[in-house]
Amino acid sequence: MKIIPFRFFLYTFVFIIALSFTSPALAHVDEPRLEINTDRLNPGGVVDVRGVAFDYEESVTLALIGSQADIPLGEITANLEGEFLHIVVLPSDLVEGTYYFRATTSHHWALSPPLTVWGTAMMEGGGQGLRDEDDPLLAPMPTFAPAVATAPIASVPVAATPASTWNPNILALVVLIVIGIIVLFAIKRKTVK
Repeated sequence: MKIIPFRFFLYTFVFIIALSFTSPALAHVDEPRLEINTDRLNPGGVVDVRGVAFDYEESVTLALIGSQADIPLGEITANLEGEFLHIVVLPSDLVEGTYYFRATTSHHWALSPPLTVWGTAMMEGGGQGLRDEDDPLLAPMPTFAPAVATAPIASVPVAATPASTWNPNILALVVLIVIGIIVLFAIKRKTVK
């Protein structure tokens, strides 16, 4: 019977310790989310919808949803940082209630914090007209962590988030173990000759 040398255990131990210090490079740490600049508005009002932590140059379909509404707002492309800003003018015939902006991509979806629509429609003619992309924000955008975001009401149609089936840590671990085994056998073979 052949006795395994102490070096084998030492190399294995050092290899396992080295693995514990590796971490995968991730593009986004955060889940995609939507932010809005107000939580209460009249029909016909203007709201800034900001998308954060999407994939770079990803196509995002935006919609305004409520208990009895699903209004498509078009398709937006995120910039190189995975962000976008879209200025939305609410329909003037929108009924009072709670609404959410929903962003859908090929593999993500996100809901904004709730937007309460109340009162009568905003009429044009007062002020400086409709805002456009060059106008500054009226107030700071609130930031909500994905786990803290307000849950939608039961009547809002929400699809389940697709679960990731592969962890990049597993791939890195498997590759490093295979390389370590090959190196150890090469060392062992070299010492036997």
